[in-house]
Amino acid sequence: MPMGTITGIKPGKADSSGPAGKGEYLMLTQWRDDMATGSEAIDRQHQELLRRVDDLLKGAKSRKGAEEIGRLMWFLKKYVRWHFRDEEKLQLESGFPGYQAHKHQHEIFFREVLRLENLHTEQGDNTLMIVAVITAMCEWLRSHFNKLDKEFIDYLKATGQDQGCGSNDNGNGDGELR
Repeated sequence: MPMGTITGIKPGKADSSGPAGKGEYLMLTQWRDDMATGSEAIDRQHQELLRRVDDLLKGAKSRKGAEEIGRLMWFLKKYVRWHFRDEEKLQLESGFPGYQAHKHQHEIFFREVLRLENLHTEQGDNTLMIVAVITAMCEWLRSHFNKLDKEFIDYLKATGQDQGCGSNDNGNGDGELR
């Protein structure tokens, strides 16, 4: 299997945030303005998740994935609690009709994080574990973040709720995960 398939790199032209017209590879983990929800806290959380997954992808490519996987697993357990709570709160406040389905997807991902954590505990930092985490994260980013979260963002925009909505605080005063 080619490395680009494992790491989630998609071939294509760079977007407006990068050098244009050179045929660079876009990372699945690259933030784009169309991902913005209008909630600074949720957008920062999404950006942090992208950064953490990108760190694992870069680590895997440079053969340092084992160093990154433990950090990502620790982060994910915190992330799913804080982020899902904030995002679901915003969905309820906005009257998002897809709330129940979205919440269900969050529950599925939380179970996947727990499964990966158990696998990591059993297997440690090995290549198969790194591939399992990269595969799960890229699938989550592709199917949930870039599809279901986009539906929510489109709903917020269509209803004029995409600016200044939701809490900027996730329990530590600054809306950021530590």
